Amino acid sequence: RRLVKMACEGGSCGKSSSKLNNGGVSLATSASSPTIVFDVYSDLACPWCYVGKDNLDAAIANFRKSGGTENIEVHWKPFMIDPATAKEGEEYMAYNRRRWGSDGWTYSLPGRRDNTKFQNWKTWPNTLHAHRLMHLAEQKGGWELQHRAKGILFRMIYEDGENISLLPTLVKAAEELGIEGAEKYLKSDQDVDVVKSEAREASRMGISGVPLFLAYRADVEHKPMTLSGAQPTKALQQCIKELCQK
Repeated sequence: RRLVKMACEGGSCGKSSSKLNNGGVSLATSASSPTIVFDVYSDLACPWCYVGKDNLDAAIANFRKSGGTENIEVHWKPFMIDPATAKEGEEYMAYNRRRWGSDGWTYSLPGRRDNTKFQNWKTWPNTLHAHRLMHLAEQKGGWELQHRAKGILFRMIYEDGENISLLPTLVKAAEELGIEGAEKYLKSDQDVDVVKSEAREASRMGISGVPLFLAYRADVEHKPMTLSGAQPTKALQQCIKELCQK
């Protein structure tokens, strides 16, 4: 069954101020608390995924401020909107004109970004090796380090004007994360097949647009809640609230 099918507009990317994007939000509380899990299918080349990530961080922060004690884990799953993007990435406007004829679809971004800025977006990146760095971050430091990596890479693209298609940029991100051996890893082909396989699995699940959030309680057997597109902070807060009540 196909889960979602959207173009890169209306809060989703697919085929057809103050930020919390460094992972600086309290996600876990104690081992005795129930655990809420978000599996998020996302591509770093998707601005709506950046919006969705920051809105999720804000929702979690608000949940903590309101006294919520449940553990919350965020697991990022790879998705590649356009694997045919040039290996070195492509200039932002040139890519949009080539693929969609203009960048008009981005005009609606300001109306949907609760917590996110887009100050210096210059490149549409090829995200294969950035997804590998995300995979390495999870191996080195679990989902928490992976979550930090996601925020840093998003910031580099949309705020710092950097090109995460390039090895030196990814090495700089790894240094910020404190990951040793990243340059050697990224220069190799290690885990390329793993990332590509995981991205293909998303397609086999019927996912053709991102972000896509699958949220569930790890301690309760139930069907995950599915939220597609860059959900506003309030919608994600409501999702957390409903999961707490299961």
